[in-house]
Amino acid sequence: MKFTCRKDVIVDEIANAGDFTAQRNTLTVLACVLIDLKGNCLTVKTTDQKMGYISELSVEGSEDGTSAVFCDKFFEIIKNLPDGNIVFEERDDKLFISHEQQNIQFHLKVVDPSGFPALNIPEQEAFFKVPQKDLTDMIKQVGFAVSDDESKFAMNGALLEKDPEGLIMVGTDGRRLSYINRKIEGNIPDFDKITIPSKFMDIIKKHSVNEGLFELSITNQTLYVKNGNCLIFSSLIKNEFPAYRRVIPAGHTKECIVSISALEAALKRAALLVENKYKKIVLEFTENKVTISTEETEIGAGSEEIECKYEGEPFKCAMNYTYLQNPLKVMDGPMAKIAFTESGRPFTLTSEPERDYKHIIMPMNLN
Repeated sequence: MKFTCRKDVIVDEIANAGDFTAQRNTLTVLACVLIDLKGNCLTVKTTDQKMGYISELSVEGSEDGTSAVFCDKFFEIIKNLPDGNIVFEERDDKLFISHEQQNIQFHLKVVDPSGFPALNIPEQEAFFKVPQKDLTDMIKQVGFAVSDDESKFAMNGALLEKDPEGLIMVGTDGRRLSYINRKIEGNIPDFDKITIPSKFMDIIKKHSVNEGLFELSITNQTLYVKNGNCLIFSSLIKNEFPAYRRVIPAGHTKECIVSISALEAALKRAALLVENKYKKIVLEFTENKVTISTEETEIGAGSEEIECKYEGEPFKCAMNYTYLQNPLKVMDGPMAKIAFTESGRPFTLTSEPERDYKHIIMPMNLN
């Protein structure tokens, strides 16, 4: 195998491919990137057997062939070469990497590519189109609510299901829940609801440029996402996602409308004196103001009053401040609405006016 390629063309491909390798595995080939040259088309593949990456790029091919080399070292070498054309040539069980304009040469030992797992790709007819911005927005609105507790395996990802007008995505860790129902133009075929692992959600965001289209294909076991000449895919979480609709309150009797920036700033200041383990703050709603305070500790305590729109009886509750802070960072517009009924029941946080997402928060005990 021999081909020539500009550094800027190949370096990002290998960087992206590295997200899909397994560094701690008995199968050496899973730490490798497979490069397959046919004519002037180079196909790049990696997989950790749970996720996979396939990409095609144009190069100047001289001799067809297939090689597998350790992805991390391959990337580091290419990244640190000067800009310009790079020549890749396999001979004597080594892949030589040299700069066309300068006297620089490295070589890596190749791994037998025959052990690389077969990566099955759906037919093009199985894909449907979703705007990149819509899918990325959905992930941003729910991703932080996904549980990182490995014992809650069913919650280690976000639910995705079809809605008559688009797609629904939900994330929860059992103490909070984030929900978005995004209208999507175009035809979305029926599919059974799936749970997408949180790591793959982060990778989808990384591949998004917030414009253009993603192409999705969904099977019972795998989610495929195509972006131009690049295809990424992941196995799905098999455990049944919690029955989220039962958690979303049907309505509330009280609501507070407050500036997102003012509430964010107050929470940031309150966090300076919050005990790290529980992250508990106290919210006290009185007419047209909300007071945010921390409990007394050995270090001290803090209290801050901000203006809001609230009418009704005084109301006091406690909650994990990050459960308010995280959704505020991704909400649109200048104002937020906190709706509630009583201190022991879920709160609902939305933008004001409401948009297509909502965040459900379970309060903490005041005492």
